[in-house]
Amino acid sequence: MATHHHYYFNVFRILGDLSHTASKCILIWAIHANRSSEGISLITQLLYAIVFCSRYLDLFWVNPARMPWNFTLKLFYIGSSFYIIGLMMRVFARTREKERAWKMGSFCLGGSAAAAPLVLLVFKRWHHYNFHEVMWTFSEILESVCVLPQLVLLRQTSVPTVIDSFYLVTLGSYRAFYILNWIVRYFGKEHHFEPIATIFGIIQTAFYVDFAWVYWTRQRVKLRNGGVVDSEDLSRGWLVGNLVGRNEADRDKAGTSDSVSDHSQPNFSVRSGGQWGVRGISVTADDTLEDSTKR
Repeated sequence: MATHHHYYFNVFRILGDLSHTASKCILIWAIHANRSSEGISLITQLLYAIVFCSRYLDLFWVNPARMPWNFTLKLFYIGSSFYIIGLMMRVFARTREKERAWKMGSFCLGGSAAAAPLVLLVFKRWHHYNFHEVMWTFSEILESVCVLPQLVLLRQTSVPTVIDSFYLVTLGSYRAFYILNWIVRYFGKEHHFEPIATIFGIIQTAFYVDFAWVYWTRQRVKLRNGGVVDSEDLSRGWLVGNLVGRNEADRDKAGTSDSVSDHSQPNFSVRSGGQWGVRGISVTADDTLEDSTKR
């Protein structure tokens, strides 16, 4: 069994676990508090569910009594991920994502699957090369890019999003704490270094730092306990701008204008059961937005 499956605790590891758990709780609370999942990427949440299911395969053979902390958190991460997906698909209105976001999600999933054995070969040189190790490496690579469909969605949405700064801070900082955990382990008595987790953890943290910079430097528009992020705001971030794309800003603006003009029409095409309006924006969310503006 690979070394990274032996668990060693220090303050940064505990803070990372608590921060990750808090991010899940904050997102679930925000969805219920706003009675909406507008602005949250279903694709990103589906990718997170795949990450946790592929990473925690050891739940099937590791005795929970050996490490109850890890066992509890693993079950929570998997369960909360599917709970969020259930809320988005069955309970509360969400923003329907465009084809480009689905292509981005497919690229992240397929690219991570293709890269996993190659990355493992480079860093492990066929040592500990088994199915469990491949799936763990796949989950590390995929998690580092899970946020990309979310960024694509935030470019296209023109309704309030339930994502707030608390969620971004906790989600982004948990990987940063994990990196510090690996550093402490390397310079401590273990002298253990996990290059795969560290490299892709840095990539993941960089995405969240760049997006957080965009989030906090934009012009604040607070509606229904959320905020609106437009294409000009997202173009401020270097990583976000280059990977999500700067050249679609004009098209995003045009799409927003079309959305506004569409709402002025008296008849909405509503999909049964989902209450969807034109351009895939839920009617219930648009109604709430109008109510918030009147207040």
